[in-house]
Amino acid sequence: MASLAVFDFDRTVVDGDSDATIINSLREKNPPPEWEAGNHDWTPYMSNVFEHAYSAGMHPDDILDSIASMRPTVGVEELISTLAANDWDVVVLTDANSVFVNHWLKTHGLQDAVTSVITNRAFWQNDRLFIEPCMHQTSCPRCPSNLCKSKALAQWCSQRTYANIVYCGDGRNDYCPATSLPPHATVFPRRGYPLDNLIKKTLASPNPQVKAKVVPWDDCYRILHEIFPKKIQNKHS
Repeated sequence: MASLAVFDFDRTVVDGDSDATIINSLREKNPPPEWEAGNHDWTPYMSNVFEHAYSAGMHPDDILDSIASMRPTVGVEELISTLAANDWDVVVLTDANSVFVNHWLKTHGLQDAVTSVITNRAFWQNDRLFIEPCMHQTSCPRCPSNLCKSKALAQWCSQRTYANIVYCGDGRNDYCPATSLPPHATVFPRRGYPLDNLIKKTLASPNPQVKAKVVPWDDCYRILHEIFPKKIQNKHS
């Protein structure tokens, strides 16, 4: 029976935030519009940022070079390659966008190791980057309208049966799918990040919402050790 590994992208596969990378690059040219807190979704905001980048003369190569230069999280390349070599399905599930994620994976030689990327669709048109929502959902109050990771993960898993499921993430939007994982799954929250804090809080409550095994991580070698304890040497601990 197959096994599944799900990864967030920002601050999980890459050690930074891809949207913030472009926003910061744009600030060097011309300040982008500021994010408005409240009920505003992030995806329309990034659409405005891309419009601003185009107007400021930011070339597609500038954007792609910035994304490609993002550092991988320590150990993630070996982790994803090992999973693929052992016939795991590897899914990147993220609120970033398809252009950023696929370009980074291709640049770092991981595109063939990843089974699928589930994210907001992005595309170039006349050197301007456009972004479209991954979905339109209103039933999950935890998540933005453009992506509920629980719904996306459930849809993916409805087509297959997995003996093992692991979920690796860091952010607040990874908490919803963490609560939907079955008891035989493992969730890997990045230590000290919002997902880790939210899981600690629920596990300390009388009725914890997370049923899966929880293994915090500081780098991806910790995840590699947990999944493949007999294959990995102690030097990576």
